[in-house]
Amino acid sequence: ISKKNKARPQKKLDLKELLAASSLKLTETQISQADKYLDQILKWNKTRNLVSRNLGKDDLAEHFLDCAFMQKNLSPGSAIDLGTGSGFPGICLGIIDPNRMITLVDSNRKKTSFLIHIKNELGLNLISVKNARVEEINQITETNIVCRAFKEPANLLKSLENKISKKNKIILMVSAKETLSIPGYDIQYKESEASKILEKKRGFLEIQMS
Repeated sequence: ISKKNKARPQKKLDLKELLAASSLKLTETQISQADKYLDQILKWNKTRNLVSRNLGKDDLAEHFLDCAFMQKNLSPGSAIDLGTGSGFPGICLGIIDPNRMITLVDSNRKKTSFLIHIKNELGLNLISVKNARVEEINQITETNIVCRAFKEPANLLKSLENKISKKNKIILMVSAKETLSIPGYDIQYKESEASKILEKKRGFLEIQMS
């Protein structure tokens, strides 16, 4: 009598497999930088709580892929990552696009210490790190404002009042399609290529002042 095969949980793809399945064209140097970045998060996480302790390297690889696709949504010019934490998406964007000036902002000194270490370790010379709260920033001069899991969109826009202009483009990472309507802003949802690869709902909200 043949036994029915039990459904096994699908093995997660590692970083190289995820990148190979995507349309991203990374050099061997960039793949090596990404791999080192994930290893360093895990190493520092033992003492500094950069990310959830439950996350393994393959989980972080999914985060990297997710963030890397944001690069396609950015306008030309500089970027600022608000509430960057361990560097998602800012460090990922710095690896993908090393010629873009990127400012990483976080109020947690342990996390900004890690970010300074990793930017130097990977030679990401156009990345700068700022230990501050968003409320302490007077004006945002960077063209692109990026965020991942920092604040709800409406709350974020409220905290950016009088700090941004029509030239700024805000790109927020979201896990599901959001229909958002806020007076004074044009908001569009764009599905991420990561949705198909990760088989999870992934996308971006692009927001600009009307």
